[in-house]
Amino acid sequence: MKKILTIILTCFLSLNLAGCSASKNNDDILTFFNALDNTLNLKSAQINGTLAMKDSKLNIDAQILQKDELQVSSSIGLVAGKNVQNNFLNFYIKDGKTYLNSMGTKTQSTVDKIGLKKNSKLNAYNPFLDLTDDQLCELFDSSKKENDTYTFKVNTSKLATLLDNMGSVKLDHATLVATIKNEKISHMILNFTGTQTVDDASANIDVSIELSIKKLNKINFPNDLDNYKNEGAVTNK
Repeated sequence: MKKILTIILTCFLSLNLAGCSASKNNDDILTFFNALDNTLNLKSAQINGTLAMKDSKLNIDAQILQKDELQVSSSIGLVAGKNVQNNFLNFYIKDGKTYLNSMGTKTQSTVDKIGLKKNSKLNAYNPFLDLTDDQLCELFDSSKKENDTYTFKVNTSKLATLLDNMGSVKLDHATLVATIKNEKISHMILNFTGTQTVDDASANIDVSIELSIKKLNKINFPNDLDNYKNEGAVTNK
């Protein structure tokens, strides 16, 4: 009888251990971070997405083209309660110049004013580049893969440290869903909730970031960029 119970208990423990190991696949985690690095190094891309917080949401449309020289077209829309501003901020880079449309106020300048040269290329910063494979895998508590879609439960304490190393952020829940094609991220959703405490005041955190990324061959700029006023120019009203 004892032998039978021992066999049953051994099988039960084996199944549980197998289930625990299967809940986190390190190869899938490293596949994600490799795709993230490849995506950040794209020379050209169209990025559409939203940044939603508790009481507001930003709609983002960014186009980056870096074949011969840097070209950028970006548009940000703002939704705050019942207030909707579709063209809250539009920013462009073309022919070594920058163009800003801030709620109808249109100005132009040169790329050197924002620390760039005419033939500069944008390089996105990868905050995970110096981490070892083991450290990258520690950032997630679990993983699941279905076709090209990867779902991760993020380690809340480590993400909180990345967001604020002063310790004012405490997260309760964080998930990441990414679609990976051709070793690059084509779609990604990051959700996290928690609280942030500054002095004696605390505020709830409820953030959802969703991005879609695809190839870009050409940017269509507004036709009136030449009419944007030079930065610092004096106008008579």
